[in-house]
Amino acid sequence: MVYDGLVMTLTNFNSLYDYKYDPEGRDLWRVLKPNDVGIYRGDCEDYSLSVLYYVICQKSWLKFWWMLFTFQAEICGCETKGGGHAVLRYGDMYIDNWTKAWVEREDMEELGHKFWSWNYTILPTTIAIKMVMAKLRG
Repeated sequence: MVYDGLVMTLTNFNSLYDYKYDPEGRDLWRVLKPNDVGIYRGDCEDYSLSVLYYVICQKSWLKFWWMLFTFQAEICGCETKGGGHAVLRYGDMYIDNWTKAWVEREDMEELGHKFWSWNYTILPTTIAIKMVMAKLRG
């Protein structure tokens, strides 16, 4: 990996990220790993989880799970033009694979993101289960 051993910045990660739909009928939640040419390919929740892991937590699984279970960072569910969507909230700022930059919630809503009113935070236990299921599916 090009940035192995160096601090992964958001700019670095964004330059190496390429959107790719999950296979039909398979919702795979995972922290992306670079392919053989160093590109990270995945969808919205993969982007959110990977920014949390690589950029915020600097590849620390302990910090990753700590941030989620203490709600310092959250994966938020919302509806958009294309259906369901995942957005990362860290502090008072939000980021997703559409913006690829930290913005306020109002900016997300201006894009057409409608946060789930009943509970827009996807619980850490749900994220853990989804990540294990993705690992088992390969």
